[in-house]
Amino acid sequence: MATPTAIRSALKLALLPVCDNVSEYPLANPHSPGMEIDIDDEGVIYDQSMQRGIDEWWFTVRGFVATTTDIGSQALRDQWLASSGTGSVKAAIETDRTLGGACHHLRVVSARAVQFGTATANNTTYMGAIWRVRIIASG
Repeated sequence: MATPTAIRSALKLALLPVCDNVSEYPLANPHSPGMEIDIDDEGVIYDQSMQRGIDEWWFTVRGFVATTTDIGSQALRDQWLASSGTGSVKAAIETDRTLGGACHHLRVVSARAVQFGTATANNTTYMGAIWRVRIIASG
């Protein structure tokens, strides 16, 4: 049976080659550049096969970078959004589609660039991206 904690940990390990500041949970006081992992609005769809065989999990990966430089922060976001390459979040997550056995299969379904508001703790404005990841795991 897959657990959200195991999936979060495996996603974090997959993302470390792209960003060395990855949190398995949303952060109250983020430090740039960084990434955080959360369960998506879609959540969990239980019992996708008979007798608790498979559940469908939806996760969100949020990448953020401080907008302290005009071009540098956008260039990093562009690398993250690429569909392939050493800086690609999609490629990093999909390197092992079982996340080391934490799930049966996964796919990065979509990504979108976003502007985040100002974090009050450090008065910094962030830009970044959000990726939606569909995970098929044991029920």
